[in-house]
Amino acid sequence: MATSRRILRVELAPELKAAIRRLPKRQRQQVGEVITAVRDGFGTPHLHSGLRLRRLRGSLFECRVGLKLRLVFDAEPGVLSFSDLGSHNEIRKILKNR
Repeated sequence: MATSRRILRVELAPELKAAIRRLPKRQRQQVGEVITAVRDGFGTPHLHSGLRLRRLRGSLFECRVGLKLRLVFDAEPGVLSFSDLGSHNEIRKILKNR
């Protein structure tokens, strides 16, 4: 008997969409692939281990897009809300100001 997993909804903040549009095509593809992989594997640690997924605090997480970029998202029941994209230092500054 197969069980089906509930699919998580993904939301992107308008500022994040604008930041993604400014990236080169290959990086835009990588961001899309990472978002899809996080959506498909979130909550199943062995599936998302390659994404370097890390809890920052509470329901806030980050994952890597390549070596230099990180995506920040909030994980609420049924929804992953991606909000920020930047380097390690840029993400630290953003989190300090929250």
